Amino acid sequence: MRGTIRGSVRRSSLQWLLGFSDPELGVGWNPRASRAATWRLGRMRALLDLSGSTDRRMRVVLIAGTKGKGSTAAFTASILHASGVRAGLFTSPHLQTYRERVRIDGAMLGEAAFSHAIDELRPVVASLRRAHPQAGEPTTFELTLLLALRAFAENGCAMAIVEVGLGGRIDATNALDPVISVITPVSYDHTAILGRTLAAIATEKAGIVRPGRPALVAEQRPAAARAIDRVCRAAGADERIVPPLGVHADLGLTGDHQLQNAALAVATATALGCDRAAIARGLRTTTWPARFERVRGRPTIVLDGAHNGASAAALARTLRRERGGRRLVLIVGINRDKDARAVLAPLARVVSSVIATRSTSPRAADPAAVARIAARGTRVSVTTASDIRSAIAAARSAAGPDGLVCVAGSLALAGDARTALGLAPSERWW
Repeated sequence: MRGTIRGSVRRSSLQWLLGFSDPELGVGWNPRASRAATWRLGRMRALLDLSGSTDRRMRVVLIAGTKGKGSTAAFTASILHASGVRAGLFTSPHLQTYRERVRIDGAMLGEAAFSHAIDELRPVVASLRRAHPQAGEPTTFELTLLLALRAFAENGCAMAIVEVGLGGRIDATNALDPVISVITPVSYDHTAILGRTLAAIATEKAGIVRPGRPALVAEQRPAAARAIDRVCRAAGADERIVPPLGVHADLGLTGDHQLQNAALAVATATALGCDRAAIARGLRTTTWPARFERVRGRPTIVLDGAHNGASAAALARTLRRERGGRRLVLIVGINRDKDARAVLAPLARVVSSVIATRSTSPRAADPAAVARIAARGTRVSVTTASDIRSAIAAARSAAGPDGLVCVAGSLALAGDARTALGLAPSERWW
């Protein structure tokens, strides 16, 4: 969970919501929640049913995977908006304000509306305690998903685009009944929870597929592809492999990895009946902050939430093309539960120097530890900065006005950088 939750949502409401999480482990963990297998999904389903089963009033698209979930969700929601379909979008984590996790037609709920939506969860939690005391308390993530689905229903959404939190099979989002399941590229992440092998991780991710319904799957590494195929066959899902779009696709997001994410969104939108013109318009107008987000100025600053080896490799490829002959300074901050070596290895090969810092997240690794790992993998200068503001000042000086600065390593750091650079959370994306 982020150390600081920015925004003007009434503090007492947000504090109550965040009280159902673990300060270190995040919003998906509550030490007072039952960990019994029957309640991993059962508690979420109970919350939904006690709240009038609002999820059943709309069609749901569920998106799992290791990288590209958020971008795929954003592309899909943007296309639906361009098609005139009222759609809700649920994503995590947020960058600067907790409200970012819930959007309707690309817009966050207003501050007063979000506070009111939180307050309306209190009687549902009380009902859960009475009806299912053995379930324990819900998590903040579960309650936020409930809030989102209630808001979507109350605002007449026909569709809900839902990003899976962690894994898939036993994630709270899998209590929903998706009409389409999407699996983005799978790579190594959260191995202590999902499994040490690619096949084990992919098996968990593929747990969101449904019998007889489309399972749209990105091109995968062989071990992941075989595991996903086994799960789809066992479930009787309609597996469809979706190759990336061509390099000339007109996308609102930068990077060759976005061609795969956009392709999944196109396949989803096509299955939902969207026409070609709306699909093209939606792809072109998609916004997704901190995914190779350029901040104008001298030097140019790029913000990216890359936090695992696969996403860092994708970022490195894009930086190599964008850099030209410019000096490139990397500001990096990584959480303790991530593989710092995997993140740093591809990036260190394309930068001129590295500045290790930390985000405001309580999970942030010590900059000195990150710097030591970076120094072992590169010959370029590696220094440290105590916080993002001082890191940006040092990077600007090192890069020079014609250079390039990239902030990466975690979405928490990217969010802190947006705030330090004076960028407000976007109330509306499209």
